[in-house]
Amino acid sequence: MVEPTESVAADERTPPHRSWSSLLLTAGVVATGLVLVLTVGVTRPGAPRTDPVAGSGAITAAATTTPSLAPPAGAAAPRSAVAAPVDHPQASDLAELDNWARRLSAATTLSAAQLTAYGRAEMWLRGEAPSCRLSWATLAGIGQAEAAGTGPLPVPDAIWTRFATRATQDGKPADRVDVDDAAYAMARYLCSGGADLSTAGGWWHTVLDYTRSEPRAAEILAATDTFAAARPGG
Repeated sequence: MVEPTESVAADERTPPHRSWSSLLLTAGVVATGLVLVLTVGVTRPGAPRTDPVAGSGAITAAATTTPSLAPPAGAAAPRSAVAAPVDHPQASDLAELDNWARRLSAATTLSAAQLTAYGRAEMWLRGEAPSCRLSWATLAGIGQAEAAGTGPLPVPDAIWTRFATRATQDGKPADRVDVDDAAYAMARYLCSGGADLSTAGGWWHTVLDYTRSEPRAAEILAATDTFAAARPGG
């Protein structure tokens, strides 16, 4: 998905005087790694990820003794947004995602880098938790409310500790100040409860569990709907 980056530390590089068979094996491993890094979805149905979200039992919503807040009367579902690109199993999605983000950026207050992060998270979660139906616009709405639309999402400690994963799958550890990793961790958290975030009930229950504040959730919904109304430029 992302441009290849060196994933081997300097002190772990190939030492001199290695056999030709060792060198060929190393080259094969590196080439395979580059192919995987160049796709949004490194694994596909039939080859499950090692860190699944909802439905697998490996990651579930954080336990809490605080009861869920009920959605307000007449709570509306979030507006439908332009979907992020389809994740292609055997080809790089980087160019398509980059083009989508750049065109949409012209119609929003968000940078292409932020939209790429939100779009990538939506693409990943389609495969990891398809019933969640998370939109990039909800992530953007949370970012707008929590960080005034600037920088990475400020992921709370408890969420980061439980759901942090490297979004670009480049072998590096997850980075809290990386916009891609922050968006991906938040997406995994939002989808961990098994709710359908395209519905009023599912969206409000999930966001209220996060904010513990109805006015704050309403602020996030308003921002979400504003971003969802944007259409890519030419």
